[in-house]
Amino acid sequence: MQGTSPTEKLKTFFDADRGVSPVIAVALLILIAIGFVVAIQGAGAQIIDSIQQPPEANIDGNPQAGSVILTVMSVQNADELEVQIDGEQVDDDDVLRGDITEWEDNPRSGLTAEIEVDDDDIQLQVVATNLPDNDRVVYTYNIPN
Repeated sequence: MQGTSPTEKLKTFFDADRGVSPVIAVALLILIAIGFVVAIQGAGAQIIDSIQQPPEANIDGNPQAGSVILTVMSVQNADELEVQIDGEQVDDDDVLRGDITEWEDNPRSGLTAEIEVDDDDIQLQVVATNLPDNDRVVYTYNIPN
């Protein structure tokens, strides 16, 4: 091949009936497989990061005769707190002291409300919600009969 032009060398190179070395082929397959694994792990990590943390709240309950005084000690990842008696949301008529709308609109530490309970009530609960639909019961008081 001495004295041949560069064009002839290229033509000879591309016309040769040589294949890819098996070692190079295996190395390429391994690199492609690693690329797929990295891509799948990256997508999985994004999905896991997008899952919301559950709502948390620490509620102190102090039962009284005919009522329960609730105090929010701490709140994390909760967009609202809902006070319920027997599964139904407490309305303003059941609140003896405090502003229950603040629990729903702006939950934070230090909020206090005194909720009236009757003899026919069974259970008082506080549910923390992380919108749009992540609910968690954070306080339960079984009302004695």
